Amino acid sequence: MKLTRLEEQGMRLTMCLARRGGQMNLQDFASQEGISEALAAKVLGKLRHGGIVSVLRGRKGGYELAQDANSLTVSDVLKSLGRPLIEGCFTEDNGCLHADDCGIRPIWQYLSFKIAEVLEQITLSDLIKDEPMVRSQIDEIAENTHGADK
Repeated sequence: MKLTRLEEQGMRLTMCLARRGGQMNLQDFASQEGISEALAAKVLGKLRHGGIVSVLRGRKGGYELAQDANSLTVSDVLKSLGRPLIEGCFTEDNGCLHADDCGIRPIWQYLSFKIAEVLEQITLSDLIKDEPMVRSQIDEIAENTHGADK
């Protein structure tokens, strides 16, 4: 799994909104994240199209989360930006020579499932806690996930 700059910024901008608990304008995003307004607009446009943020028009307009930060997961945000969480020949029929018998496919499929499983358990509210708390939550998810595999 490789995150693009757009995906990284999408996560960071949604975290800004979750921290603020209200709305922000384009200039606020750009200055807070040290990015251009053009990049912020591009990312926010994708997040809006994906149903993660909504636009408030008018003089005091801006962007706000379309749902509560407790219900939006990392998976939701990344999916809204337009790419599958994991890409590869194992996810689609692309004329692979080994489509009928592939020993590698089960590994990639399992990893894809596990990554999605973890990202679906972490909300924006979780991410805006301090790093030791986020790490603790990840450890708990890992512990629960390993127990389910046995």
